[in-house]
Amino acid sequence: MLDRILYAEVYLICLLVVAMLLTWTVRRDNRSTSERWMIALLLAFSANFTANFLFTLSGIFLKGQAALVPVLYAFKTLYFITMALGVAGWCGYGEAELRSENSRKKIGHWLILLPAGVPVAVALVNLFTHHLFSIDPEGGYHRDYLFHFVMIYLIVMSGEVSVRLLAAAGKQMDPVKKGHFRLTAGFPICILVAWALCFIGESIPVICVSVMLALLGMFIGAGSMQISMDKLTQVNNRQNLMGFLNYRIANHVEKVFLLMIDVDFFKTINDTYGHLEGDRALEFVASTLKRACMNFKKRPYIARYGGDEFVIVLEGNRQEAADLVAKVRTLLKEGKPKDMLYEITLSIGVTEYASGMTAKGLIASADEKMYAIKQARR
Repeated sequence: MLDRILYAEVYLICLLVVAMLLTWTVRRDNRSTSERWMIALLLAFSANFTANFLFTLSGIFLKGQAALVPVLYAFKTLYFITMALGVAGWCGYGEAELRSENSRKKIGHWLILLPAGVPVAVALVNLFTHHLFSIDPEGGYHRDYLFHFVMIYLIVMSGEVSVRLLAAAGKQMDPVKKGHFRLTAGFPICILVAWALCFIGESIPVICVSVMLALLGMFIGAGSMQISMDKLTQVNNRQNLMGFLNYRIANHVEKVFLLMIDVDFFKTINDTYGHLEGDRALEFVASTLKRACMNFKKRPYIARYGGDEFVIVLEGNRQEAADLVAKVRTLLKEGKPKDMLYEITLSIGVTEYASGMTAKGLIASADEKMYAIKQARR
């Protein structure tokens, strides 16, 4: 009995940690798509831990009471349902992180949740068939062959997203985003551990601990991303830019180019249409820069330098830098919303890193070229 009590206590501790993460996430204002998926998966795993905690306690205190076996079935069924929903929530979170680079792409919530319908249906049908698990009159829990099907299904379901997260991490120049993608991609290991442990019994509550640690790591990584992110445009902020530039200068393999980008006549947009429309213009420019950077082998780094100025850092060759400038201008013209009553043009200065340059020197060089282009236009 002592082992069962300790097992329940571990689940309770993990539940409290996940509940705290959920509380902190819910209290944030202006939640992004990723944060909404984070809330969904935290809710699912909070319910998951609660279900198994109550199942364990009930197994201790209701042992031998055959009339109360349906209560144990209810808790364990809820456990499997919420595990499937939690994994689906993680898949949604991973998809949101992958698509955050392109704000034009939307995620169909029901489409992502649809695969979870298979293990949920198996858990519900099990109330009649007992092919997933069964509970004997003494309260003993026994898995059946569909348990292995469900676990493999959840591993494959989450593994597909995990592989794409790892691939995206390999393309990232930003070490903060690269680390966050890799950490998030490790989540399916929790499900794999749970399945592996089923062959030696369920006396060790590793699944809840590993899931709790994975969620904690994702939460901390997301927090680091938020610290480095400009709230309005959802690209990196100036503080993160300076740290990244110093890192890239010290660790670059190919040539490094910096694009200093300024929105032409931005003050006129603000004065004529108001600051809210000015914010909308900046969001449109940022989304255009994201789309322009999408298909590069090594994803260029984008930051808001301040006001209406943006920076792109590209590691590659001069032709790629020229192609990026042309792509930005094309997408800016083609993607302009129909209800945007003004034209948006950009002045873009491009400079190549030379040996001995500092981060500030590289920015100053690109800024000088951008300013010369702007003056020539005027």
